[in-house]
Amino acid sequence: MADKEEKKGLFGKALDAFSSKDEKKELESMEAELEKAKKEAEAAKQALKSMISKNVENSKDKSLAEKEAEAAEKKIAELESKLNAAMVKDREKLLAERKQMVEERKAKLDAGLAPALITKHTVKAGETLSHVALKYYKHATPPYWQFLLEHNKEVLKGSEKNIRTGMVLDIPELPEELKD
Repeated sequence: MADKEEKKGLFGKALDAFSSKDEKKELESMEAELEKAKKEAEAAKQALKSMISKNVENSKDKSLAEKEAEAAEKKIAELESKLNAAMVKDREKLLAERKQMVEERKAKLDAGLAPALITKHTVKAGETLSHVALKYYKHATPPYWQFLLEHNKEVLKGSEKNIRTGMVLDIPELPEELKD
């Protein structure tokens, strides 16, 4: 059982990282092929050990078993390289998407599309982003406090749990989609 968990750890993490079903199916088939190749290699190794232990003198049988073992090892290496290439490709895709998101955000800020500030708010003891959203926007629901969180990302370090007494938050004007 622990052996299966180790295999899941090695290949399962890679499998879980992929987002599309096609990629998952392809990785599952590659993983199955790799397992099959490993079993074949192990069988060839066992056959070779068996032949050696019986002191078989027939060099043809030995060389055939050695060739099978080498072929199985080669197939394993090939399948592992394919799997690694697929993982690298997915990482590159995710990295490109993240870069694009950062560039879009930066472009918005550079273009001056950031909402105008209504005021600045100093957080009082016991206040949450919901309290602040209710005070300025008359709503304490997630879209409103999340808007405050997004706008004050640097101050709050990206988490609503980081709000502390004495912090100064920017209160931006609501975007059109959140206005009543």
